Amino acid sequence: MRALALLLALGVTLVVAVSCYLLLTAIAGRRSRRAARAARWQVLHYGRNGQTVVAVGLVPPDGRVLDEHVVDRIADGDPEWSDRFLRARESAEERAYHLNGGGTHLPG
Repeated sequence: MRALALLLALGVTLVVAVSCYLLLTAIAGRRSRRAARAARWQVLHYGRNGQTVVAVGLVPPDGRVLDEHVVDRIADGDPEWSDRFLRARESAEERAYHLNGGGTHLPG
């Protein structure tokens, strides 16, 4: 009889644990989907490994980058740096405009 009670208690504990896990996973997934819907494509530029990277990033209100498309990588010592940067930024702005017009869909 004690063995049956122990198995029953173990089963109830397992059901409660799995239910809590599923509930927390569903809540986290909902937050992630909400953040993705609120995200907008924005022009990004940053320095990395002696290069300036110009990109378009899918950025929600919290500032995380969910996806990124690199437009150009410009070496810091490039004599045409200013011209290339301005062209890349213009291209990134146009790309962000068109991507935002079609809605935001995460890859995959």
